[in-house]
Amino acid sequence: MKSPFTSSTFVHLWSKYFNHNKKSENFDFLTNVSFFKRSWEPFYTNVGKNLTKGIYYELNYKATDFKNKVFLIYDIPEFFNVPNLDPSKTDLRCKSIYQYDGFLLDFENYKTSQDYIKSRISSKNIRGYKSRKRRLEDCFNISYKFHSNDLDRSSFEILFKQFHGLLTKRFADKQFNYHHLRSDKWAFYREYVFEMLQKKQATLFVIYNDDIPIAITLNINSDTVVFVSITVFDTDYYKFNIGKISIIKIIEWCYENNMKIADFSKGYFDFKEEWGNVQYHFDYHILYDSKSLFAKTIAWKLGMFFKFKRYLREKNVNILYRRLLFQLKSRRDRLYNSKIKIETIDNFQLDQSFTKIDLNDYKSDFYRKFVYSFLFANPEPIENIKVYKKINGDTLIINGAEKSQRIILN
Repeated sequence: MKSPFTSSTFVHLWSKYFNHNKKSENFDFLTNVSFFKRSWEPFYTNVGKNLTKGIYYELNYKATDFKNKVFLIYDIPEFFNVPNLDPSKTDLRCKSIYQYDGFLLDFENYKTSQDYIKSRISSKNIRGYKSRKRRLEDCFNISYKFHSNDLDRSSFEILFKQFHGLLTKRFADKQFNYHHLRSDKWAFYREYVFEMLQKKQATLFVIYNDDIPIAITLNINSDTVVFVSITVFDTDYYKFNIGKISIIKIIEWCYENNMKIADFSKGYFDFKEEWGNVQYHFDYHILYDSKSLFAKTIAWKLGMFFKFKRYLREKNVNILYRRLLFQLKSRRDRLYNSKIKIETIDNFQLDQSFTKIDLNDYKSDFYRKFVYSFLFANPEPIENIKVYKKINGDTLIINGAEKSQRIILN
């Protein structure tokens, strides 16, 4: 299994952003994995830690440079089929610590993308998907694009900044701290993804409304596996189900490009269970010298530590922690806590107590979701819609060609 997360590009850039540009270390007893070691840690850790989507390695039983040492390898997906260690051939031992469930789409037994889609969702849901997609395209100027090396640096920087904006908005809505948005991680992704795009080892799938991205998915590719790494959609369009549209477009792309697996990776979300047909274990491997008391003790402590972390996750402590981080770092806007009253109105008459709103103005961000929900219920081109706000008071009027709506923010 050839993993893009042990490539020279990944190793170099991860070391640049997270290990002060220090050279990584390699060992003869194990192939495909580079390590780093911090002075205060009595063990080696794989380059990438838990920012990878999967590590594959093989053992060389003739080498003994593991003596008196401990090695921690994050993120070993069960479907990578890493060979089991044979204890009769070496003093090396492996503790495999289960950490997460992973989800993937295995296309092997399905001839076409439509065959796979029909195996995961009902005919009723397929009709609903087509209806929502048609409404989306009727109301907006929608286009779909898989970007790879077609993006020059300037275009990439603009798109990646928009990607960051969509993620920030999405997790603000969820009141949840998203670790990938941390400045050093995002800087790493910014450089790594551009390099992978130029090598055609990554794609950015984008749904555009005019030239504005409303959904973006980062995919990292190996020869036959697509790692669906980060995905987001603009929640203002949630009624149009653009998350489902993105997944179906990615499935179709996989078939067009002879991909055998689309991996949703670790962590539970409803959509992963809905679309994935294989659930697997994500393990951490702790390799250690069984003849060294020091190495055995460190390996035991690491094993207990990660078992305790899994226990806390099973009790949802990690979710509480991420929400607490969000509350500490963010301030919720008054409008997000408003009580909303929505009324259908007839024969709206514009007067001087109202001012027109430009939906393209960033100050109108909060109002767009109401307009797009109105469009979903009353499909027509968005160019027909006029939006007004009461000058003194929190009342919004959405005025369509045939119907109108009053939004009152209490």
